[in-house]
Amino acid sequence: MAQYIIRKILLAHCKKGPQVCFLCRDMSEERICLLDVDPPHPGEIQRRVIETGRGENKRWREYEIARVFKDSGEARDFARRQGIEDIEI
Repeated sequence: MAQYIIRKILLAHCKKGPQVCFLCRDMSEERICLLDVDPPHPGEIQRRVIETGRGENKRWREYEIARVFKDSGEARDFARRQGIEDIEI
C-alpha cells in the first residue's frame, strides 16, 4: 500500500475537533492535502485516522498531513510528478 495519498479533508488543530476546541473551530475548513498514511511510530501517539484502499483491501490508517495544496490543479500536478495514484478530491 502507498505511503502517500491525496484527499480533501477537514483541517483541525487537535483530535477534539471544532465542536470542543476553539482553535479547531477557527481553522475548520476543507482543504486538499497530501497525507502520510505510514507515519513513524504508529500507535505510539494519538493521530487522526482515515479509511484507505479499495474493495476488500480497505483499512483504517493513521495519518499526518505532509502538505496542504492551494487547489486541485496543484494537487493533481504534484501527484503526477510523484507517481501518487490514490487521489480523492
